[in-house]
Amino acid sequence: MKICDYGCNKEAKYQFKNGKWCCSSHYKICPAEKERCKKRTTGRKNPFYNKKHSEKSKKKITEKLTGRVLSSETRNKISKKLKGKKQDGKVIEKLALLRRLTIKKIRKRYPFFSQIEEMRYNPDKPGEKEIQVHCKNHLCPNSKEKGGWFTPTRIQLYERIRQLENEDGNGGSYFYCSEKCKEICPLYKLTFDPFKESQSPYTEAERQLWRQIVLEREEYICEYCGKEAICAHHEKPVKTHPHLALDPDNGISCCEKCHYKYGHKIATECSTGSLANKLC
Repeated sequence: MKICDYGCNKEAKYQFKNGKWCCSSHYKICPAEKERCKKRTTGRKNPFYNKKHSEKSKKKITEKLTGRVLSSETRNKISKKLKGKKQDGKVIEKLALLRRLTIKKIRKRYPFFSQIEEMRYNPDKPGEKEIQVHCKNHLCPNSKEKGGWFTPTRIQLYERIRQLENEDGNGGSYFYCSEKCKEICPLYKLTFDPFKESQSPYTEAERQLWRQIVLEREEYICEYCGKEAICAHHEKPVKTHPHLALDPDNGISCCEKCHYKYGHKIATECSTGSLANKLC
């Protein structure tokens, strides 16, 4: 008889991928694990509630996260900026990771980004390993053409890496040292939808009638997942095939989730990037 590896001393019936045995189908259902979860309480019941870190511990934490020691003044400025702002947990985790990254680690972890973007450490701050890049605007003194450099924010670095390394990225989010450079740069303007100002081939009333015909024909069933359909998607995009805009045979009934998951997914025929390439 095998005993549960999570500490309840009951008979184990399930084996997980990590090789451990448990009395329940999920380790969190195990009585011993439940007791441990109760101890890890939050809020006023937490033993560390309302306890402040000392200056020494604050310096140690920031040194671990950023690789450099921040003064109390800079920490106060950062906390004031972040106060009241909610950020996605994954984004915060990525930003914390980027703070610890060096150019050597970036080149190893993000090879495609390293081939596209040139990096260096700020020569005015030796030892701090502050990463600098070129501004994308070729007229800017900080551009590669002018031999200039500037220090991007962590958000800029995160977004540029994401757009180049991820499959769903479009290669955008270029580095700009200021909003003025961004507005002047012709490449930034290309990120807008080239069909945005084009006139619609149908009125709203005609579109609603076309949608109703498509949904009634398929009995309000999504053609992708089989659930209830509330949207009608153009199989051939309206921007490239305006003559088929009101053709019911060009319509697909789908639910809202499948409409954007399959219909308007990046790198498909209906995405803005693909339509822009066809136009060119």
